[in-house]
Amino acid sequence: MVPRQNRINEILGRLNKGFQRNVGYGREDYRAALKRAYEAEGKETDGSRWNQMMGSNPTVSVARELMGKANPEHMQARQEMGLGLSNDRVERGGQVLGTLAGDLVQDRGRSVWWLLNAPQAVGSTAQEALLHKFAPDIYQAAPTGIGIRNTRDAKAAGLIGESGLPTAGVSRKSGEYYKRKYEPGLAEALLIPSGFAINQSIGLMNPLGGQEGYKAVLESEEDPSKTSNVLGEIAAKYILGKTGNLLPWDEFKQVRPDVSKDEYMRYKAFKFDNEGDLNPTDDGQMILPTGVAKYTNDGIHGAEVQFLGRSLPVNTGLLPTAAALAGTTIGARRGGIKGGLLGGIASTAGGMLAGNLFEDERRRRNAQENQIDTIN
Repeated sequence: MVPRQNRINEILGRLNKGFQRNVGYGREDYRAALKRAYEAEGKETDGSRWNQMMGSNPTVSVARELMGKANPEHMQARQEMGLGLSNDRVERGGQVLGTLAGDLVQDRGRSVWWLLNAPQAVGSTAQEALLHKFAPDIYQAAPTGIGIRNTRDAKAAGLIGESGLPTAGVSRKSGEYYKRKYEPGLAEALLIPSGFAINQSIGLMNPLGGQEGYKAVLESEEDPSKTSNVLGEIAAKYILGKTGNLLPWDEFKQVRPDVSKDEYMRYKAFKFDNEGDLNPTDDGQMILPTGVAKYTNDGIHGAEVQFLGRSLPVNTGLLPTAAALAGTTIGARRGGIKGGLLGGIASTAGGMLAGNLFEDERRRRNAQENQIDTIN
């Protein structure tokens, strides 16, 4: 009986050792390991937001390692920092439990949601991922030709400070100094075209009131489609991402004659329907549970996606956004930051023009049909 109890105690001790080892590790530890892994791969350490989030998430890192899908350089970096998995299966089990417990305590599991909890954030993350994949030069560093032992020339070139440490954007690899090709702030500017395309489609670009058929966020008493406070309207839209609600039917029909009252009421019902509906074949609608994301074939804007209550019409929202993402990526691949901005601006303008033409034609046809129905 005693040997058996000793065996149980020994297993529990190993399990506890693994648990205690991993429960306290934080994202900063894994972020440091990620930076070291990037350096080992010869990459600039500024990865995309998605890669940084996934690479510095302990739960994701442990899961990938258990499934045999972890990058060898990343595994080696974590091992060198004491973050790797033990060869002891029992202790490793304790590490998994400790990682999961740390995730709960440090609230790391919701990091994906926090990154993607707005249409603009989804667009920015997508644009950054495309740039990292197809225009990686934007985020890379180039050799300076100055060796790390050449302190005098390195200081003269501004590569190191008086303390001898590298200045911002400078790294040391293969015995020489490297300097990033583009500053991060300039690379961030490449997210502007897609951000603009999304913001205009969900009604955040009008500081004087609401979109056509919508109230202002801070509506005036005389006309709810106009704002009572321009500065407050800008703040509510830019900072909080708020938009006004639909105008009442009697006012809505004055500016949107292409929409019938039946269509208006069905759209309002769709907008506030949060019950799950994953079968679009019966009514042309699909709603995820809790209504976090929705799709309809035929709303007041035509086909549209709704995310967290924000409407993204296919014609005037998704088409310009897709054009902005593609144009920025292609432009950056061919011409760096300048090429990316020019390509993004031009493609966004083209996408908006095409989308508005499609939408105008759709509304024209619907208005004619409504007139015929009224006569009949």
